[in-house]
Amino acid sequence: MCALMVANCPGCGKVFQKNLRNLCMDCVKKLEHEYEACYRYLLSNRKAATSDLSHATGVPESTIFSWIKDRRLSAIDYPNLTYPCNSCGGPIRQESLCQPCRNRLTRDIQEMRDKELRRTDGSGFRSLSPRHR
Repeated sequence: MCALMVANCPGCGKVFQKNLRNLCMDCVKKLEHEYEACYRYLLSNRKAATSDLSHATGVPESTIFSWIKDRRLSAIDYPNLTYPCNSCGGPIRQESLCQPCRNRLTRDIQEMRDKELRRTDGSGFRSLSPRHR
């Protein structure tokens, strides 16, 4: 017997049969309508910024951010669409971190490695027995 997989919709809270989008059909339709509104707006306002797009269409910036991250809206085709860096919140167009945050993270990791090497240099277990040499 096949079990019916149901869940509460994260968009509206209604109970729905689980699907690939993890949303009820009403929320899927609403999301598609919002996407179409954004897409139509961008066709005539190619250089619109993310905040302008949100303001003009009424679609939350967080929704637009997820579309850009998921490449549903192309940052290449629309040069002023950005989303926030995961570290500092500054505007970015690709990846998850801006270049200054990537540089800082790389530097911090290298400093931690160097510090660990200095800390363990010359320490550790050593055998004085001739059979373990």
